Amino acid sequence: MKKFIFILTIIYILTGCNKKACKNVIGPPSGNSLKVLLIGIDGCRTDAFRAANTPHFDSLAASGIRCWYVDRGPYTVSVPGWSTILHGVFPAKHGLIKNSFEGNHYAQYPDVFTIAKKVHPDWQLFSLTNWDGFMKVTSNDTYCESFSNDAAVAAKAVEVLNKDNPDILLLHFDETDAAGHSSGFSPTNREYIKTIENIDEYAGSIFTAIQHREQVAAEKWLIIVCTDHGGEGTSHGDQDDIPQTRFVFFIVNGPGIPAFDKTSAANTDLLPTMLKYLNISVDSSAGLDGVALY
Repeated sequence: MKKFIFILTIIYILTGCNKKACKNVIGPPSGNSLKVLLIGIDGCRTDAFRAANTPHFDSLAASGIRCWYVDRGPYTVSVPGWSTILHGVFPAKHGLIKNSFEGNHYAQYPDVFTIAKKVHPDWQLFSLTNWDGFMKVTSNDTYCESFSNDAAVAAKAVEVLNKDNPDILLLHFDETDAAGHSSGFSPTNREYIKTIENIDEYAGSIFTAIQHREQVAAEKWLIIVCTDHGGEGTSHGDQDDIPQTRFVFFIVNGPGIPAFDKTSAANTDLLPTMLKYLNISVDSSAGLDGVALY
């Protein structure tokens, strides 16, 4: 019996969620028609993203808000970067300046899942990633899972959209960052460009699943595409003063949101934008560093 339990435990560790706060108990649909999908592409430099052949992302950008000069803030590594996006404040407030969660101020500046769950406890909140650390940026997930490659993240996202009823779905793709570290964060690096093009291909199947939900269930989806940092050479740490590392991009597309080019913005604008779209009010005392984009 102990051997059987041990085997089950190993299977759970290898395939399931590694975060205590995420219990992977999926409930019934919330009845909410406003939904959010955030596609995070780790380490995706803006000029490389624009140089890549990405028809699905291009179509999304053409009918949404697009900004190619977005300040991701100081401390140009992933934990501060994704914390800034999902908690809506820069490192001076969330407290994280390296790839460690020690000393975070998450309780004072909660993430999008925690804020949403407080207002809508029945909402279904999903986080799927190719990097374990991404799951630690949020709490109160309904379901979270880490995978060994980007294709598996995308396949699970399509499965979730076809079988479950997510209200907020966070996706994190990591192979861009891995390619940058391996052979260079550069628009002239074919290996790096190929990873971006692969994610666009995955996005096509995800967008098809969302379009089906919009038609069948009358849902309205806000879609955000963003990144946590760029890079130079084969690195991105300690590059606060290098534009191609610090200044990134985002695309924001959803029903009722006007299409326009924004000359500059900050990644802290993404959380207020999501909350506004979901009709979740946040008092000024919350201390968010950004503003809604529309």
